[in-house]
Amino acid sequence: MAWQLVGSNGIRYCRSQLLAAFPWLKQGFSTRNQAPGLPADAEAEAEYRRRFLGLFGLSPAQTQLVKQVHGDTVLKVEQLRPGKELPEADAMITDRPGIGLATIHADCVPVILVDPVHRVIAAVHAGWKGTLAGIVRKTVARMGEEYGSVPAECYAAIGPAIGSCCYRVPPERIALFAEKWPEFDFAAFQEESTLDLALINQQFLENCGFRPEQIDNARVCTACHHTDFYSFRRERATGRMLSLIVMK
Repeated sequence: MAWQLVGSNGIRYCRSQLLAAFPWLKQGFSTRNQAPGLPADAEAEAEYRRRFLGLFGLSPAQTQLVKQVHGDTVLKVEQLRPGKELPEADAMITDRPGIGLATIHADCVPVILVDPVHRVIAAVHAGWKGTLAGIVRKTVARMGEEYGSVPAECYAAIGPAIGSCCYRVPPERIALFAEKWPEFDFAAFQEESTLDLALINQQFLENCGFRPEQIDNARVCTACHHTDFYSFRRERATGRMLSLIVMK
């Protein structure tokens, strides 16, 4: 499958064609709303997010965000708490229809997980630290503990993120991955001094029991496609995209 860029009411966003097959599900990844090189405008960004959420029948008050700290905490969302301070976490799971789960990105890997059997969804923010900590694996495990989800029955969509083409890292960082996850072959990454975080997270999912044909990896680099996406690595001072999932 592949992700596609679609537009509605003047808003462009990306969506996974694999997940689009579920009529009870809505999912999308927003694009940038300001031209490259312009300073980020917080007010314009907030309005754009409001309009983006509206495409999915949601308001900010109906959408759960978290204070992302590049960790491996998975939050179980049972009800929304408008006005409350955002909890620290980098992944969320829920079985409650009508609650939008949204993570914020500007190069880090957005991962959406769907269990169509038990009607469970998850949204994951996987930067290099979260990926190293195995946050996707922990989210899959938590879905099993809380809701009985079975990986072989689940689906995943990995959205636009910085690719190995643009993500050069020091050798010491690759060594951290090679040491913690010896089952993976990092030789190619070490030779090029790059990391492919989206591919690593896909391998995590497959190792957890996800079927390859039930994983939709966008393979779109946010740094390369700077007219469509924000990229912290490319721009430093920049806006952020939303990765959203909600059950109707």
